[in-house]
Order: sequence, then structure tokens, then C-alpha cells
Amino acid sequence: MDKIKILFVDNNKDILAYKDQMWDLLCMCDKDFYPTLSSRENSTNGPVKYFEGLFLENTKYVLAFIEEQLVGFSIFFHDYYEELISQFTPCNYVKIACVHPSFRGLGIASMLNNFIENELPSELVLPYIVRRTWSSNIPQLKLLEKYGYKLIHKLENDRGDNISTVYFAKFIDKNINLSTG
Repeated sequence: MDKIKILFVDNNKDILAYKDQMWDLLCMCDKDFYPTLSSRENSTNGPVKYFEGLFLENTKYVLAFIEEQLVGFSIFFHDYYEELISQFTPCNYVKIACVHPSFRGLGIASMLNNFIENELPSELVLPYIVRRTWSSNIPQLKLLEKYGYKLIHKLENDRGDNISTVYFAKFIDKNINLSTG
């Protein structure tokens, strides 16, 4: 197996070269989410609106490659604020992580996560990382707990009967200096 290479892209201009590969990978992973990303917008063409909503001003991208093939990516919103999680802001909010089905089990998701937690440029490190998933996503929930994330909020049954949206946060202690001077 060839070596997995991680690439960090911190702006929407430089990510354009990878957007087609990201779209293809997102479509492969569409049904891994609950509800599926495309069903959230009643689209037969894939999760078009969801995909375009990933490319905001403060979006940062962590891409995983084997040779030239994109095999995974994680996208986070830097300096994210939402009232629901306001006590855990400022934060880097992980919007999505996606790994090619043929390359799962190689630790790619862990590599993407590790980069966001430990290898960001110092100016992008914030006190918290926040993630969201659904309550029946047991493998993801176990991983979040394993990596030190704590449940911070639960929206009961908002994804269906007995399926809730759950938010997790992790405090990143990197001797953060939040002064602006």
C-alpha cells in the first residue's frame, strides 16, 4: 500500500483544483450519513446544495491522498459560532469527514482528525473542536469518546424516531493565547 499523504488547504481558491474529486467522494459517501445528504434536499443529482455549502469564507480543508487519488477529506469551519454551542466557542467546527469506501480501515479518518487536533498552523488553533453526528452512529460515537470528546448537546428525535443529533466538543489545551495584541 502506498503512503497516505495529508494536504492542508486553508482557502477556497486553492481548493478549486480538488473540488471535482471531493464531489465524487462525497457522492460515494452520501448514504453513510443519516439521513442521506442528498435526501435532505430531495435531490436525485446528489447532495448539490450541501456540497456548495461547504465552501464558505472560513472553511479549511484537510485532504488525504494515496498517490494522486483523493481517498478522504475533512472540512472544518474556523472560528465558528452558533448559539447552540456558544459556550464552546471560539471553535473549529468539523462539518464533515469522508473516506473512500475502498480505503476504509487504513486509519485515514484518524489521520484527518489528528491533523485538525494537533497539526494546524498555530494561528488556527482554537480552544475547542466541535463535531456533530447522530445518536445511532455507534462507531463514530465510540471514536469520539476514545479521542476525548464530550457530549455537549442533544437534539432529541430530530432525525427520526429515537435518532437525535448529538454535538461533541473537545478542549484543545495548547497554551492558547487568545489576545489580539
